[in-house]
Amino acid sequence: MSNNTFSGLEMLKIAMLMEEEGYNLYKTGAENTSGKTKEFLLAASGQEFHHKEKFAKLYNELAASKEDESEYLYDDQVSGYLRAMIENQVFNKNEDLADAFKDLKSAAKKSLETEELTVKVYTEMYKGVTGEAEKEIMARIIEEEKQHVEYFRNLLGEIE
Repeated sequence: MSNNTFSGLEMLKIAMLMEEEGYNLYKTGAENTSGKTKEFLLAASGQEFHHKEKFAKLYNELAASKEDESEYLYDDQVSGYLRAMIENQVFNKNEDLADAFKDLKSAAKKSLETEELTVKVYTEMYKGVTGEAEKEIMARIIEEEKQHVEYFRNLLGEIE
């Protein structure tokens, strides 16, 4: 991915799609579990939803100032293309998630792996971002994701 360059808007659009994928992953896991595992996954899906909202706000602010550059990003085909770029990079649609969410330990482990991959994808995107304002936004996104990694790592440590 590092050979690609992304505008700040493209980067935020991809980030929103990734957070949506994470939200759906954790929500699905929560629907198939109970007790503490369900509570954990609902909290994780809430964090992803919160991040998507934050990125959407940043996207809307940036799009308002760059209206001419952003119109194509509303196109369904462009959204489909960007979604295809991230599918199976972080969230493997073909993976059987039953084992990943069978208990709190496996759910925390799966969540940690997912967030670590997200940090890697965002870090690669950062390398291709042009513009200082966009780099600053991407750095903030990466920091947020690193906080998720730390949260899940600590939770896993408490369980083990």
